Amino acid sequence: GMEADFNRKGTSIYSDMLGQRVAPDFVTIIDDGTQEGERGALNVDDEGTPCGKTVLVEQGILNSYLHDSISAKHYGMPQSTGSGRRQSFRHTVMPRMRSTYMLNGPHTRDEIVSSVQNGIIAETFTGGQVQIGAGDFTFYIKNGWLIEEGKVTAPIKDVNIIGNGPEALKRVTMAADDF
Repeated sequence: GMEADFNRKGTSIYSDMLGQRVAPDFVTIIDDGTQEGERGALNVDDEGTPCGKTVLVEQGILNSYLHDSISAKHYGMPQSTGSGRRQSFRHTVMPRMRSTYMLNGPHTRDEIVSSVQNGIIAETFTGGQVQIGAGDFTFYIKNGWLIEEGKVTAPIKDVNIIGNGPEALKRVTMAADDF
């Protein structure tokens, strides 16, 4: 939903949220193409633009979208964020995620676990999809752990989770300090 082509066309739920609070102030979300050896790492994107880090959400405020050269020009940015990707040479370039993550928060893992009555720790994700317009998502958890009464109790696997991205971001109450 933070890819600029959807926002430029008005089809993303984030289309009119640039500069607005979308998460608590301890939430900062980065899209980074420079993490050597990680999925999404690139020296240059498919337009030849050097990849870097893009701060999407900074201290809870939607700061930027991911841009290719077309959307960067549309939004009056000096250059693309190095997010121009294409499926193959037969496809047009579009701004797409590289490696997206949240920076450390102010809480310990133990604080978070002990505060959860019933929940899960999602250790490994695979697959998933997002309805860009509504922000609804579904992801498959390959493995994780149950949390019951503030304690990690049992392993889980093969679980689907569903939700809404903007609502999930607004409802973040804690973020761990153990990136």
